[in-house]
Amino acid sequence: MTARRTPPAPESTPGQSTAFSFLIDPVDRLTGLGQILAGLCLLGIFLLIGSEIVMRNLFRHSLHFSWDVSAYLMGACFMLASASALRSGSHVRVTALLETLPRAAARALEFAACLVALVIAGALAWALTDMARLSYLRGATSATVMRVPLVWPQTVLAAGSLLLCLQLFAQFLRLLRGESLPRGQGLD
Repeated sequence: MTARRTPPAPESTPGQSTAFSFLIDPVDRLTGLGQILAGLCLLGIFLLIGSEIVMRNLFRHSLHFSWDVSAYLMGACFMLASASALRSGSHVRVTALLETLPRAAARALEFAACLVALVIAGALAWALTDMARLSYLRGATSATVMRVPLVWPQTVLAAGSLLLCLQLFAQFLRLLRGESLPRGQGLD
């Protein structure tokens, strides 16, 4: 059985700059790891909810922790996969304006959008990291029967947001070296 892997970053073509590769390549590898972890979170949700359905319908017993843990896994899946979605161009992106602008203006808009996104993602990372830190210091736990220490799921969210920041920085570096950003298939 072979594991499905993230496709490697495109190889350099003649004339394409490899500047900043020493920064971009490790970020892409971390992004691939985030993608794998997000997939495992999704599998965990499937297994937990499936087990809950089987237990309720066949044994008239509920797994009291399944919904809480599934919610934490969903948040982790979302944040850990966000950098990969950005890298592959599969996130929501409105390109109608870019397609109508001259190339120089479109590139300037790409730079501006990347910087704004980096600032917003940085603020999110700061807030999530601070929330995890405060939960650790206060010993905060969930208000459910399980009393999950909130520092653990919050730390995963913070890590995913930091990974998104790194990928946005890598995207900015790609723009600096003259690359076009990936665009996923759009809806027609």
